[in-house]
This record gives sequence, structure tokens and C-alpha cells, in this order.
Amino acid sequence: MFTSYMSDLLKNLGRASIVLLFALGVFLGAYYYFYPGGDGYTPPALADIPFVQITPLESGHSRVVEVPLIQQGMFLVDGTHGNDFTQEELATLVSRVVGRGYSVEIIGDPGFFGAFRIMDERSRLPLLEEKLRLAGSFAVVLPDEPFTRAEVDLVEKFVDKGGRLLLVADPTRFHRIDNLAERFGISFQPGYLYDSTDYEINFQNIKISDFREDQITRDLGSIALYVTAALESTGPALAFTSPTTRSTLTEDRTAFSPLVRGAKDGVVAIGDLTFMIPPRSTVLDNDTLISNLADYLTSGEREFELTDYPYFLRDEVDVLLGRSSLLDAAALLREDLSTFRIGSSIKDVEDVTKDTVFLGLYEDSSDVAQYLEVAGVQVDERLRIPFTTDIQRERTGMILLHTGKERNVLVVLADSQATLRETVRLLGSGLFRQGLLGDFVGVYPNP
Repeated sequence: MFTSYMSDLLKNLGRASIVLLFALGVFLGAYYYFYPGGDGYTPPALADIPFVQITPLESGHSRVVEVPLIQQGMFLVDGTHGNDFTQEELATLVSRVVGRGYSVEIIGDPGFFGAFRIMDERSRLPLLEEKLRLAGSFAVVLPDEPFTRAEVDLVEKFVDKGGRLLLVADPTRFHRIDNLAERFGISFQPGYLYDSTDYEINFQNIKISDFREDQITRDLGSIALYVTAALESTGPALAFTSPTTRSTLTEDRTAFSPLVRGAKDGVVAIGDLTFMIPPRSTVLDNDTLISNLADYLTSGEREFELTDYPYFLRDEVDVLLGRSSLLDAAALLREDLSTFRIGSSIKDVEDVTKDTVFLGLYEDSSDVAQYLEVAGVQVDERLRIPFTTDIQRERTGMILLHTGKERNVLVVLADSQATLRETVRLLGSGLFRQGLLGDFVGVYPNP
């Protein structure tokens, strides 16, 4: 047994020696093949490049020097749907909008991890409805909660009345913007765009130099977008990627559009948020694009209806009285306007350059006959209003809005001083909206 054990041991040692010798031969062969001199690794000579010729890889930056057109209105930003952005990320765009005379209001509580900041739907709809009455433009950025059908209807009505809508998403952050965007013929595609040939610092930072002529693309030579989505729209595309740009979703396309208009003219969508954030906001012509977006958001011709009271009244409002005995009703109106930070003064003569509220009895209707006539309203023994039957005027009040390009006139008439005061109170409470007979006139029996 001992002899057999020793025999097996010698055989195994012999096999191990053969393996070791073979490995040593491979190592020595490779060593002398790659280093025939046997002196080991010889590094290449150091390149002698003067310091002044060493330039780091960096982006081209530019800033717009502008004298913007000053407008009046409000830019509303949605933060009620758990929107996943911070106010700092919108600071550049907001500052440009403010520089054009607009006020800015962010409703709700946007921020990182937006899902923890979603406002209750029952509170959200009336808040959005009230704020859109005042707004001239509206931005929806990365909502975590989808818009309800009633909210989408509300936004569409806002656009139909001349409001401007900006939709912004980012494929690296979760969002549910499509159910709102689809109402305007826009779809944010999943995946992100990239370019391995011509890019800005990183292959995910694509350059775009092909634009459709538009207010949004004015004076753009080249922009850089960072982790952007492609968009589909039934409206016109405004920017087109180069042939070397690809999508992580599909490579079947030769061009993608990360910036589009919607089916309705007052809607613009973009698939990248981060190009607005410094220092990326100054790369290439990004700063010009942000200024163009600010121009777009502040240059709409917003149309107002009576339901939008008091936001169609601007600056210092003149209050005209049909007779001096109506001062108590004028005091109620001025107090109500002051809660909305709208100044007002009682005047004796109409200034046709200023927004005006006229308070009077039906007997004073001749003083505002031109505004009644335009609306097709007649005041005699009865109130004759288009598309309704004649209304007895006893114990009723009437509110009519006349809108013009330069000024708006609100007319409040009633059968008595007491009824006039109650009609003015209906304005302040918002209950006047329950008596509307059209977009611009309402009648209130027994107010």
C-alpha cells in the first residue's frame, strides 16, 4: 500500500511540474515577444507642449443684452400636481418674465420628490380656476399627478381665450404630463436623445442648429439640450436634431424634434428643463432661447370675460356714478377692488384711456348707451338681452362687461339704490357668476 501511495504521489508531482514549466514558458515567451530588449517597459517621450497651448474642453457661453418690451400680466406656474422641479431651476426664465413687466406666481408646492407634494384634487380645481382668471400665461413642468379631465378643460379654455401655455418635461424625471399635452396634439416620447458624433461635452448633451422660423427660434444659431426627450405634435416642429442624433427608444428616425408648437397656436412644449439652469443657460444660444420663451409668455393677447372679474381691470380704475346718491355703492366697490390690490378713484368725467366701472340706476342707462348697444342690450320697461326672453327689471340688477383693445368698461345697473348695493356685493363674493346669461352679461333678480 505504501509503495502504491508513493507511486501516485510521484505521478502527481510530475504532472504539476509539467504544468508549471508550461506556464513559465508562456510567460517568458510573451515577455520577450513584447519586450525583446529585456529591459522592461519603455514609456514614450513626454510631449513638450507649451502651457499656453493647453486649452481645457469647455462650452461656448453667451449672454443676451436686451431691452425687452414691457407688458402687463401674470405668469402662473403650476405646483399643485407634485411637480418635480425647484424654484431655483426656473429662476432664469422667471427673471426674464419679470423683466418684461409680468408678475409671477407659483401655486402649490413644487420640489424634488414631487409625489409627496400633491395637492388634494378637490382643492386643486377651484384654485386653478381662480388663478387662471388672472393669468396671461401658464407653465406646467414635470407634474407627478396627471391633470383631471376638468382641469384639462379649464386649461384648454384658458388657451382659447388667448392665454399662453408652456409644457416642460425631462426624460430623467418621472412625469405625467401627456394627458394634458395630448389635448393640444403633443406627445412626450419616452427615452432620451443622444449623439455620439457631435455633442456638447457629453454624448447626452445634444447640439441643435436646424430651426423652423418662429418667434421661439428667433436669432438662434445653435443650442445645447441636456438629456432631452423627442416630441411628437400635430402642430409645427420648431427644432430638428442632426442626422447623427439617436434615441434610446428607437433608431429608425433621421430627425427628432425636442421643441414644438401644439395644435393650437398658444401652446409650446420642450423636452428638456436643465438647459434653463445656470451655467447651462448660457451655453451656445441657450440664453437667447430663454429670452424668446419669455417674450412668448408675455406677448399674448389675453381675452377676458365677465367671469374673470376683477382681473380685467388694470392699473388705477375710474369709478363713474350715474348720480351722487350712489356713493355708498361706490364705497363697497372700491373696498372690494382694494382686496385685489386694484386702486380706484371716483371721477366726474369719463377718461377713454382708462379702465372704468360705471354704477347707476336703469334711469341712468343713457350714460352708457354705447356699451349696451354693442352688447345688444336694451333697457326700457324691460331688459332685452340677446338669446333670452325679456326680463322684468323690477328688483333686478345687471352687470355688463365691454372689452376693448385699450380699455375695459364694467357697467353695473339696478332698479334701486338698495338693489345696486346688493349687486355690487355679488361681484365681491363671486356669486355673480351664477347669474350669467352669456360671457359678458348677467342679470340678478332679487339680489
